[in-house]
Amino acid sequence: MKIPGLAVFVLSYLSTTALADTNKVTIQLANDQSGANANVAVPTDGHKRSIKSLWGHTAVAKGGNVYASSAQLVAFQQDTVCEIFGDNLHAELNARQTWVSLAGGKVINLDHAYVVCDDV
Repeated sequence: MKIPGLAVFVLSYLSTTALADTNKVTIQLANDQSGANANVAVPTDGHKRSIKSLWGHTAVAKGGNVYASSAQLVAFQQDTVCEIFGDNLHAELNARQTWVSLAGGKVINLDHAYVVCDDV
């Protein structure tokens, strides 16, 4: 009789884990000059997060700064919308526009930039 209880627990855990994954998107920042890129999971909860806190430890970071020239939605839901914004920067990603050049192809420092994602 303990096996059915264990099965219910395992199934409950697996379904919760699967639901948690749908509450995130994966965004890739790329430095098209150096060839570096990094994918990061970003929650789709409408909260502003700093680019530096999310990508500051990845291949697009150098000397504690984050440098990129483009952004791409890699894993997302059809109703996902993400905005990347900061000083003289505003870019939007969604199911129809999954890639964006951040500054006309120039590599820019994103230390004072933020990302917000939400499922609308």
